[in-house]
Amino acid sequence: MLSAENLAIIESEGRRILEFARQAPDVPVPQYPDWTMSDLVSHTASICGRTTQVCLTLPQERISAPRLPEGRDAIDWYSETLATMIDALRDADAAVEVWGFGPDPTIGFWERRMVIETGLHRWDAQQAVEPPDPLLDPVAIAGLDEFAEMWLPRMGELPTLEVLATDQDRSWVFGSGEPVESVDGGASDLYLRLMARPGVDLPPQWTAAIDGLAPPPKR
Repeated sequence: MLSAENLAIIESEGRRILEFARQAPDVPVPQYPDWTMSDLVSHTASICGRTTQVCLTLPQERISAPRLPEGRDAIDWYSETLATMIDALRDADAAVEVWGFGPDPTIGFWERRMVIETGLHRWDAQQAVEPPDPLLDPVAIAGLDEFAEMWLPRMGELPTLEVLATDQDRSWVFGSGEPVESVDGGASDLYLRLMARPGVDLPPQWTAAIDGLAPPPKR
């Protein structure tokens, strides 16, 4: 059974994305050059659609995310795919093995992934219209928990880094061996910066590696 807390976060943060998108569907999104709010919503809807298919079909090999159907409004499509995905997750078994990223992926991986996706993109959507609220604690912690498996392998050789979340009394080590660099701050600021958004100051090599990650293409 999936976590009721996680499902509530996915639903509430997803609905906040819709709220901001409906305010200003054509506003540029600062995090993603060449994207409008509608592009961000379309991207998030695609991820919701793929997660729904994972829950319903239990694939063992990679499947593609759906694209915005021709003639559909991106915000309406996202509203529908968000609701359908929440229902699919609610009925799913977290322990079932399916295709995913990292070692031993399960439906539970996709639950965590959608907590992060909706929480992080809520921040992106809110940033486009007003000063954004910090990431929710469960969003930031889930992101920090998965960072070593999900993102670190894509970043090349970096000095081993310890990050300390001062508001959570927790730390994470990214890399092999003893840490040679360390940073501290709130969990939200730590994860936001690791995701190439404003946050804590990172060591120069880490800053270059993170800021060098290409933004997604315009949809």
